[in-house]
Amino acid sequence: MDREIVDIIRIQQQRARSFLTTRGTPDGMNPRYLFLQTRNNRLGLRPYAAATSHHRLGDLTRTLAITDSLGRPVQISKTHTFRHTRATDLINAGVPIHVVMRYLGHLTPAMTMHYAKALSVTAEREFLRYKKIAADGKTAGLDPSDLYDLLHLNQRADRVLPNGWCMLPPKQVCSKGNACLTCDKFVTDASHHDELQHQLAQTEALITRRQTQFTTRHGEPMGEDNIWLEGRLAETRALTKVLVALDHVGVHDDGRLRAVRGAGATDRLDQTDAERGESVS
Repeated sequence: MDREIVDIIRIQQQRARSFLTTRGTPDGMNPRYLFLQTRNNRLGLRPYAAATSHHRLGDLTRTLAITDSLGRPVQISKTHTFRHTRATDLINAGVPIHVVMRYLGHLTPAMTMHYAKALSVTAEREFLRYKKIAADGKTAGLDPSDLYDLLHLNQRADRVLPNGWCMLPPKQVCSKGNACLTCDKFVTDASHHDELQHQLAQTEALITRRQTQFTTRHGEPMGEDNIWLEGRLAETRALTKVLVALDHVGVHDDGRLRAVRGAGATDRLDQTDAERGESVS
């Protein structure tokens, strides 16, 4: 249970105790329920009526115009809805099915998989929100729905990269290793902006660190014709183009945000990796 929930429960416990005090309840009696019936309940032995609670929650829903992601009214008076939302959020966040099953108290995985049906729908909706950009900073030409089908994201987890997706046809094998920043099969979007920004800063820091080591060892910095440096500079140029493009793309005509073809996957390297001269792309 979250700390915030614990604090809310404690506040409600205090409210219940205060309620009993105003009713002249004998000292030392603690209320049995968090929500107490407001009439004929001097000793706090009766809970707040469920029917009244549901009716007032319904009024609250209508007053605040609470809706779901599709704009449909949400009936928070049906409290099982909260359980369904929690289960779906856990599964969408990647929590293992067996953990969600135990959390919900389900007896069989089949009960939990009922909530997992929304996962593929959520994944596709989130993918389609943003316009895709390539490594050259240009918007991907494919329709977002066609691109989603091409990537087979519901079947090909290997197409998912830390900061984008690989558009390589399913039957082909990648020969570029981790050089996604120089590959025209890579796409990314604004949902990966922070990761791409981190990758750029990390790559620039790695270049600076290696230049310092090289200068100390050889008395002069690496030239741009150095194979390792040439590759890293290509990565920083690609990342810069992608980030600039992401900062300027808008939303799809139907309200979905655009995505861009762009940079590659990040490996967080430590000093030892830098000594080996490995790429961060």
